[in-house]
Amino acid sequence: MDRQFRSKAKRFDMLFHKSGPLVGQSRGYAFVTFGTADAALKALEKLNGTPIANRPIVIRLAKNVNYDELNKQKPRIEIPALGSSSRDDKMSREDAIRAIESKLRALERNGEEELELNLLNSASTQVPFIQRYQFNKDRDTSSSISGGRTYTKSYNSAPYNRHQRPKRR
Repeated sequence: MDRQFRSKAKRFDMLFHKSGPLVGQSRGYAFVTFGTADAALKALEKLNGTPIANRPIVIRLAKNVNYDELNKQKPRIEIPALGSSSRDDKMSREDAIRAIESKLRALERNGEEELELNLLNSASTQVPFIQRYQFNKDRDTSSSISGGRTYTKSYNSAPYNRHQRPKRR
């Protein structure tokens, strides 16, 4: 079956492996952006299932986007920062509870719609994201616990110490 298709793609993004043994090789899929929705639907109809190198290709839309929902105004909830620079600016416990309850009410009203949050000064008062997950960074690695026993690494336990090591060339 001879299927021919011509269209001007607005953008063509192929994905490649960035690391590992397949670095630089194609991941086997790409994203194509067409100028019009008609061109995208035509490509979907004509090319889906077309064999390339004895394997049928699969073409799908990247996302089902409802553009009416995107243009609709989203509710804006303002929550003052929980931690601020001075004690006078700190939010009381009742205010925090009220803010969370209003957020929950807005979520119940709007179902799965996205909410836009405005967290005042939250970026400057919180611990950076990466530091939250680096809890073992400062742990002493010279001793390890295995089976309830504690083993400590002594400096003389190597087959030879630093001064007896062969010289590098």
